[in-house]
Amino acid sequence: MSGRTRDAAPEPTSTGDTPVAAPEADGSAGPRVDARTAGSSFFWSAVSFTASKLLVFVVTLVMARLLVPEDFGVVSVGLAIVAFLEVALDLGVGSALVYEQERGITPRVQTAFTLNLGIAAVCTLAGVLAAPAVAEVFDVDDTNLLRVLFLYFLLRGLVQVPDAVLRRDLAFRRRALVEVSRAVARGAVSVPLAVAGAGPWALVVGILASEGLGVVLTWWATRFFPTFRLDTAVARTLLGFGTAVLTLKILGAVLENADYYIVGAKLGPYDLGIYTLAYRVPEIVLANVFWIFSSVAFSIYSRARSDDASELGTVATRALQLITLFAFPAGVGVAVVSMPLTVALLGWEWEDAAGPMFFVALSMAASSIGYASGDVFPAVGRPGLLIKIVAPMVVVKVTGLLLAAPFGLTAMAATLFGMSVVFAAVRLTVANRLLSLPASRSLRAMMPGTVAAIGAGAAALPIVLSMEPEAETLALAIPAGILGAGAMLLLFCRPVLRELSALAASMRRPKSNA
Repeated sequence: MSGRTRDAAPEPTSTGDTPVAAPEADGSAGPRVDARTAGSSFFWSAVSFTASKLLVFVVTLVMARLLVPEDFGVVSVGLAIVAFLEVALDLGVGSALVYEQERGITPRVQTAFTLNLGIAAVCTLAGVLAAPAVAEVFDVDDTNLLRVLFLYFLLRGLVQVPDAVLRRDLAFRRRALVEVSRAVARGAVSVPLAVAGAGPWALVVGILASEGLGVVLTWWATRFFPTFRLDTAVARTLLGFGTAVLTLKILGAVLENADYYIVGAKLGPYDLGIYTLAYRVPEIVLANVFWIFSSVAFSIYSRARSDDASELGTVATRALQLITLFAFPAGVGVAVVSMPLTVALLGWEWEDAAGPMFFVALSMAASSIGYASGDVFPAVGRPGLLIKIVAPMVVVKVTGLLLAAPFGLTAMAATLFGMSVVFAAVRLTVANRLLSLPASRSLRAMMPGTVAAIGAGAAALPIVLSMEPEAETLALAIPAGILGAGAMLLLFCRPVLRELSALAASMRRPKSNA
């Protein structure tokens, strides 16, 4: 914001039933949102996600050589409980801080920290007290191991709000260093302990060491030190926004996983196994990128609104263009090569996964529209409005999949695709009304992605149809699809390519301030 704080708070906005206004900012100003800032944020978020996931995967492979399955099973029991209770740990107050766009470690930040830490302490105590019962239900011999593992909640409570400050300030490079360091620490502690014969304790201590280092580094990166302040009036406003965000997360989890439950319940374990793998490849190619995008979008949108609310529509439209430019051709590409991809990666015994994979890939491509527009709602202080959209979506999705189930797995996946298109259109339409954007502007933003998808499909499809579904087909079809997408962009959307090239060049230039 070029050396100034925000001049005025936005008008009160509704988050469900509670009107909320962002407070006046104080402290030093953060960077204004431009293409370079947004691109850098996405880049560092991608580095953080990819590097940390890869490191944890490598550590897991090493630990699998050193431990027996029972060791992993014992820890997995505790982690399953942790994953369940961690939903309660996230009150959404971190999202409230990102939305409010204050600067510095303010009294509101301290109140948010105290709230989160209090809930974390309750979750920790609940886990410790429940450890004997959990051990008995899951036949775990070492109750103390579970008790120690549940200290995870306390460590998460110490870091969630400072981490939100990093996201609020668009400090994704510092956040990436923290996340990668955590992953390194996990391996550096777990592997030597496993070699020394610590068994499942090696996993538990590694997890806690990783979280502990995360606390230290995040506090250092934000210059945070707790005062344990608790302003009840501030707490009410934070919880008013945060509760709506938490509700959205719960509804989103149901929306994303309903298909798994219905396939398993209605079609049985064989079809569930087929569907799980049919979903996995599009998930790797598309969904992980969406997650990275979403981890940045809310912060970018909130900063854009804080800088100049009239520019938020431009930022959101640009985000829609970029994510669909990737998702549309990638989704169509995976759909077209679904059969050779299935056979080459999994073998002929999994060929039944190709049909569902075709529609799942298209469904994910369509859902990219929702990822671009979904974060607009909390960024303008209206997560409650998004709840009113998502809640009916859950009902419609469950009903549609139940009706499609008697017709088989591919019919369910096709139904999922159809609903994804409708859901994305509804969410984008409402978001455009919030931002006073005409539909034509969004359609123009999606045009490069549409053109690239046509090129990818047109180039890859003849190869797939004319050859046996084998690895050689895949080796030819994928490069052809990429070339086809690029050729169509060169023919019809050359300015977009020039803009992307200019953005890449600007990100390579050194920046004067970190």
